[in-house]
Amino acid sequence: MRSGKRIKPEILFVFFACVVSAVIFVHSGAAAAAEKILSFDSSVKVYPDSSLEVRENIRVAASGDRIKRGIYRDFPTRYKDKRGNNYQVDFQVISASRDGRPESYRLERRSNGVRVYLGKSNIYLSPGEYDYTLVYRTNRQLGFFKDFDELYWNVTGNGWDFPIERASAVVDLPQGAEGHIRESDAYTGYSGSKGRDLR
Repeated sequence: MRSGKRIKPEILFVFFACVVSAVIFVHSGAAAAAEKILSFDSSVKVYPDSSLEVRENIRVAASGDRIKRGIYRDFPTRYKDKRGNNYQVDFQVISASRDGRPESYRLERRSNGVRVYLGKSNIYLSPGEYDYTLVYRTNRQLGFFKDFDELYWNVTGNGWDFPIERASAVVDLPQGAEGHIRESDAYTGYSGSKGRDLR
């Protein structure tokens, strides 16, 4: 899984930190309004071979309207580069848990990637708050240019049916790379927006 171009500390490393995507909240009703993502905390470890291991801690408030058995997370694996060429990234789930205990999950192929369902079809959740943790590996996420390497990472992903109240990201770079970061940036808002509601 950890295959790709090796990151060298002497190469200037550009990190465009977290594109945190909000969602359009269109579901109506008191029950739906109660459902939301309270926090979305992501930890991204970049390996020297340019692969990533990502841990997402997602705390949700469920009322039994849309969050009945669990949650799902969409992850795009098919992209087009700036020249219009198609390319695909790997995606491998390492573990999933709910409230600190292992959680069942299944993968469903989508037109542009993978959907990970967390939960069991025959187990219904009581209304309340739940902590989900999803750990996965992926590669081909970094761009390699003449004078720098770049990580452009969408922290929360798109397609959520609920508002996200708070999101955070911590990035762990390979040893020696921290001193060579030339630029970092971050945005919030809907997909493609350049909002600055962040620290």
